[in-house]
Amino acid sequence: MEALHPGDPSVIGPYRLMARLGEGGMGRVFLGRSPGGRTVAVKVVHRDLALEPHFRRRFRAEIEAARRVSAQWTAPVLDHDIESDVPWVATGYVDGASLREVVDTLHGPLPERTVWALAHGLSNALLSVHGSGLIHRDLKPSNVMVTVDGPKVIDFGIARAVGATALTQTGRGPGSPGYMPPEQIRGEELTGAVDVFALGTVLAYAATGMPPFSWDGAEHHTVMYRVLHEAPHLGPEDGPLTGDLRTIVLHCLAKDAAQRLPLSGLPAFARKRAGDAYWLPAELTALLARASTRLHDFESPGVDRPEGVWGRQPPSPRNLLSSRGPESSFPPGSVVAGTTLDPADAWRTGTPEPPPMPETPPMAQPVARRPRRGRLALAAVSTAVTLSLTGWLLVTNLGDDGDDQQATSGQSENAWAGGQLTVHANETHEPLLFIDDESGEPVGFEVDLVEAIGERLGMSVTLELADGSEAAARAAVQQVSDTAAHIAVGNLVDDEQQREALGVDFVNHIMDGWSVMSPDPERSGDLDDLCGTRVTLYDGDDTPQAEAVTEHTADCPTPAELVPVGTRDEMAEAIEAGEADVAVMVYTQAAYYAAADNPDAGLSVSFDRGSRGARGIAIPAGQVELRGAVFDALGELMRDGTYAELLARWDIEEAAMEAPDVNLGS
Repeated sequence: MEALHPGDPSVIGPYRLMARLGEGGMGRVFLGRSPGGRTVAVKVVHRDLALEPHFRRRFRAEIEAARRVSAQWTAPVLDHDIESDVPWVATGYVDGASLREVVDTLHGPLPERTVWALAHGLSNALLSVHGSGLIHRDLKPSNVMVTVDGPKVIDFGIARAVGATALTQTGRGPGSPGYMPPEQIRGEELTGAVDVFALGTVLAYAATGMPPFSWDGAEHHTVMYRVLHEAPHLGPEDGPLTGDLRTIVLHCLAKDAAQRLPLSGLPAFARKRAGDAYWLPAELTALLARASTRLHDFESPGVDRPEGVWGRQPPSPRNLLSSRGPESSFPPGSVVAGTTLDPADAWRTGTPEPPPMPETPPMAQPVARRPRRGRLALAAVSTAVTLSLTGWLLVTNLGDDGDDQQATSGQSENAWAGGQLTVHANETHEPLLFIDDESGEPVGFEVDLVEAIGERLGMSVTLELADGSEAAARAAVQQVSDTAAHIAVGNLVDDEQQREALGVDFVNHIMDGWSVMSPDPERSGDLDDLCGTRVTLYDGDDTPQAEAVTEHTADCPTPAELVPVGTRDEMAEAIEAGEADVAVMVYTQAAYYAAADNPDAGLSVSFDRGSRGARGIAIPAGQVELRGAVFDALGELMRDGTYAELLARWDIEEAAMEAPDVNLGS
């Protein structure tokens, strides 16, 4: 959470804006207040994206989907304006920490009664989703918010109406390895059972601190093989995950979707096992409560701030919530303390019954916690905001919020000044990081940027090359110490799976993605607009470029014709000879090639904003002060113009971010 930037609006629709929560590929997210005083998260779509003809239809469909699942265990859609010049939507503000942050940083594995309460809330949320004709398809720890009021499920960005066939391109491979069931990995038709499998993995993770199929940080293909063919890793039977809870998790994780636990009886069963005590451990409650008080430190913009008003004018307060979604769809009395569950109703025929249920739920002792990472455990509490929009970052996982980053800034500069910054790097492609033919030395935008960061921090910089981007990140993690600063660069893509597998956080510094290179400066960069064109790209039908183009033009009356070649020069030659209309490659690579390597060809490059993703500087997880120092230094470079100069030097201006961000990938 940070103060509003110059140029940010002070009002959107009826909502007074107080702070900026974050920015994703589809828009910006603000903290706001309604005329009645309710705190909301207001998401505003980027202007250029709003101009795309198909976008508003998709935007409307996603909002309607979110409204149908707005209930006690999710963040409700309160208001929206799709027809405004700048479309926006307001949702309930979820103040808390993700389950991933709670388990990995704030507390460690959770007590049994808390996991039962989690099962109660998540099963209720999924019943609401399924009752609305939807499936979530990406339930995982980062999409579960832990709040003082109970758990909430967020990020319905890839939820889809059951049986729907439209707008499928928007999801683009939904799901997360380790939380997807076998049928999702195989690309089969999905039912609500996909969410039951994910529920089992989330509960196991909450109880043990380990994902049952990716406990050792294995590569994605290994994790997916385990899901398909191996039993889950749940720890010893007398460990944290035991008894009835272990039995339920095993039923959720059945390989055969038809044999998984039906959700209908789980809320009441889990509620009884959770007992009447408050659902969270006392020290975790205190951390969350302290973090929530920061919300009150933000005031509305002062009277001397220019009044930028976006969207329609404020309605009267009594009409403010006229577009609120339906209330909870749970049947009356479905969540009643003390309700018992007949095993015959809870388990399918042919599935082993769980052990007999005790008369009184056992009170489990809290399991041993992991050591907290770093000295500022509270800094890991993030403010999460939700919106049913595919591709938009729904959780503003900013790591340290504004107050903590202000405090960290001075500490980081003093702590690291005069030291050595070792940058583990991977040679990727021009212009990010490559070997100069004449000098034999690494050069590129990322080299220049880390040198500028080191200079700003008063540190000497050493570059060490690694064999691959993941190897670079792992080298930084392996050499962590209290006195040495190790980071990694090399076209590292920020996403949750990377962060978990590599044990890093990302301070994001550019956006990258697919682009279209052509002699027509008016051509859109949208891959959906390539119907009937001849597209030249790198050799192979299974390259990422080929897969992207094929996917985006599959429903065209005339799909794109692929013209594979071996090099960028051959792509330009194919376009010049009339053998191809356009070329598709990564934006940073294409922009540099067109401007620096082949400026006389008259080629223009257009960025496909729908594929924009964050690239980051990898910081070993738990290195809070180092992460804060790099974040602050990058922010200073952005503010004083150095960052823009470096982007222009390497001809990749459209890759710019307005401000640095931490862990922007979902």
